[in-house]
Amino acid sequence: MQQNVSRRIMEAFGEALRALNEGSMPFVIGGAFAIHYYTGTWRNTNDLDIYIERKYLRDAVSILSHQGFRDIGEMAAGDREWIHHALKDHALIDLIWQPPNHLSPVDESFYRRGVEGSFAGVPVRFIPPDELVWAKIFTMNLHRCDWPDIFKIIRSCPDQLDWRYLLDKMGSHWPVLLSFLVLFEWAYPSEAECIPQVIREELFSRTTRLAAMPGAPIREAILDPWVYTRPVSP
Repeated sequence: MQQNVSRRIMEAFGEALRALNEGSMPFVIGGAFAIHYYTGTWRNTNDLDIYIERKYLRDAVSILSHQGFRDIGEMAAGDREWIHHALKDHALIDLIWQPPNHLSPVDESFYRRGVEGSFAGVPVRFIPPDELVWAKIFTMNLHRCDWPDIFKIIRSCPDQLDWRYLLDKMGSHWPVLLSFLVLFEWAYPSEAECIPQVIREELFSRTTRLAAMPGAPIREAILDPWVYTRPVSP
């Protein structure tokens, strides 16, 4: 693994992951380290995202506490509704049980469908690539947009994505996926085959439903509930 993350941080991650495994915690790794696993793109970060069901949160927090990780509270207003931040020296672990827009909580399928691998010398499961797309497709605020990460996922492992599952999970928010598809094919016109034709046709066939809806609620906050207030990540 390409590394510019300090040995101390990686050792802290490894100790935490081993402890979670020993505690029989079902979890998957997401975020930048999952992006690296699927695409080979490395991003220097001291932040390890761990996706876990809400019912396991208390036990996971206790395990991390025994490893020297302390609860640092909210980094942005409303964090306690979806994420727990735990810090040891400069190693930050985020326990995530639902996205910030609360659309779809983590369930057992994350672990069941997770991809086996290794991180920090510990056997782990990585978040399924379609769930990683789901986790990032709504992230668009003043400080960051995760769509470039999704570009990399789709180009690197298109055959590992369950497109039907992803489309069904988008539900009434399918126009967000359609918008992404249009931008993807504009940016990578020679790689349009990364997206199955049947998915492309179904999404474009739905455009007739995008008529104006007077009085419909503004959905901007679904992209990020704190789109204008979220601070820059440390």
